[in-house]
Formats: sequence, C-alpha cells, structure tokens
Amino acid sequence: MPDNHIPRSLAQLDDLIAALSEIRDGYVLDGERWSQPVEQVEAVRYVGQMLSAMSEMYWEAQPAHPRFVSIVDPGRKLQGDNPDAIYHLSRIDGSRAYRVTGRMQQECYTSFTLHSPADDGGMAGPLRGDVNDRALTVDADGRYSLTISADEADAEGGDWIELPPDTINVIVRSYYQNEVSAQTDSSIAVDIDIACLDATGAPPPLADDFLADRLAEGIAFLRQVTTGQTGFGGTSGVPFVSDEANVCPKPFSFRDSGLPVPGAADIHYAMCRWELEPDEALVMRGTIPPGPFVNVMLWNAHMQTLEYRGRRSSLNGAQIHLEDDGTFEIWVSAKDPGHPNWLDTDSHQRGSVFWRFLLPDEDPEQPTSEVVTL
Repeated sequence: MPDNHIPRSLAQLDDLIAALSEIRDGYVLDGERWSQPVEQVEAVRYVGQMLSAMSEMYWEAQPAHPRFVSIVDPGRKLQGDNPDAIYHLSRIDGSRAYRVTGRMQQECYTSFTLHSPADDGGMAGPLRGDVNDRALTVDADGRYSLTISADEADAEGGDWIELPPDTINVIVRSYYQNEVSAQTDSSIAVDIDIACLDATGAPPPLADDFLADRLAEGIAFLRQVTTGQTGFGGTSGVPFVSDEANVCPKPFSFRDSGLPVPGAADIHYAMCRWELEPDEALVMRGTIPPGPFVNVMLWNAHMQTLEYRGRRSSLNGAQIHLEDDGTFEIWVSAKDPGHPNWLDTDSHQRGSVFWRFLLPDEDPEQPTSEVVTL
C-alpha cells in the first residue's frame, strides 16, 4: 500500500462511508418516514442524486476561481425544485470581490441572493442580500453586469450588491413562464458567468487540507438533506405551510418569513400536503393576482417534483386554464378527471402541493380546497 499523503481527505472519505451507512438505516430504511413502497424506492434514487449535488456544489468548489453550477435538473431534484426555473449556485468568499455577467433572453425574472452558512450544514443559510433584474442595468441586448463586494467602488459606477463577510454562496434564479416548462425545453440555456476580481493566476495544485474542508462541508450537506430532514407531515411552524392535510394556506411572502433557508425573497409561497385515496381528488379554486410569474406543482415526500417530462405534475401561468371569470380550478388526483388543470400524482397517495407567486401586484388570496370522489 502506498504512503498516505492525504490524511485529512482520507478521514473524510471514511466519514462519507459512515454517513452512507447512517443514511441507509436512518433514512432509506426508516419505516416511520415512508408509508408507501414507492417512497422507499425514491429514497434510494434520492440519495444518489444528493451524492451528485454534493460532489459538484461542494467538492468541486473553489471560491477564488468560482463557477456557476446547476443546482437541479430532471435527473437531480432537491429541496423543492421547479420545472419552470433554472437555478445556479456559486461558492464565494465574503472577503473577496466578484463580478457576475450575463444576458437575459426568455427569462421573465432573474434574481441573486447571498447566503451565509446554514447551522445544520444545508445548502444555504440566512439571506444576507438580494437583488433582482428590475434593479439592474440591462442593455438592449439583455446584457448586464453585477459586482458583488464589500466596497461599492469595485463596481466602477456599475450595478453593485454588498457582500457581507460571512457570505459563502450566491444563488441565481432564472424563471420562465412559457407554455413549455424551462427544464423540459432543450433550447433554453442561461447565459451567465462569474469571476473573482482579486484572484490572480491559475488555481493552485489541489491540496489535502483544501479538499478535506470541501469534503467535510459536502458530507454535512448530505446528512442534512437525508437524516437531517424532519418526517413528512406534522407541525411545521412555517407561516406559508399548512399543518392540515388537503387545505391550502394563504400565500405568505418569504421576505417576511425570517426563515434561515434559501427561499426567494420576491416570492409568496403556499404549501400543503395532499393525502388522497386512488378514487379521490383535491380541487383548489381561487384567483391569481397580476404578476410576472406563478406556478403550482406536486412534490413527493423527499421534496422532489414528481415526474414532469412524461406526466403533468406542474402548471405555470402560461399553462393554467382560467375560467371565463378569471378564476382557476386545479385538480390533484391519480386518475385523469378530464379537466385541463389536472396534476397527476403518479400513483402517490400523499405528497405536497407547492405554489409560487412572484412579485404579485397584490397579496394572493387563500385558495379554497375540497376533496371530491371521482
């Protein structure tokens, strides 16, 4: 056996092996978490997807030489992904200065949020700053530039957002309200890049201490999104989450929620769980206030959107059929009720309904909720 030149990284690799055993026993095989066989099968797939996210978002992160990585896609779903949005994350260092350049094309909204570490090891902690495209200087070709630093002079007269010293990442949300959801449209790509303004030269050779630190953070993330998650259902304490099954709450502004999690500051959220028999449907009725974007979707018990490439598990504002009086009616069920706004539960008997209302002109009203027999 060769000499061990990576004592710290090897110790973290051993911890990853231990973490996977913990996740097998405390998450995948936890009978109190999963009431349906499909949920346990999904748990195994979910762990694989979280390993993929851990590798790209943590193990490969270099704050002095940053790059944007895609957080979710149809094969990597986590933390309440969204078929109508493309999310990017870059690891940054609060003591440095950065410039983001990009070009808006089909996006109806783009935002940047800065986050400090999460106490539990999660992807992003408390919100430390945010700006959206409405506050940026966007030229006739859709191009923009945003400086992220502690000193506004770094922006050289351009757009700037203050970088608090405890910031560890920037998350970019690109939303699309199209008849074909962005995550299923191969023609859509986000034009964006990031550079560190005060880093010179090529990245240094990979070293044991640097990699070990990245591994440790990635393994903490892996534990947080598995065994660190609370069980499905129960009391949440979150203002936009209903504790009662099949009852949608009044949407609530994330900016006013004070939650130390990576939500979007400009969005009103509403979430409830559905629990339905195979011959039942949850029917939600209400109105949609004017605004650039709205959507509603179904998640499984792992906070992943249900299949949306071959089934209809989400609807955005361009896809929702409205009645003549401007109201909507959304049907959630396993069987097709013959309604244009059917969300397919794909054989799941429980899951979550999640609404997003982006920059609404007025506070959204609470939808009504009713369980009916098909």
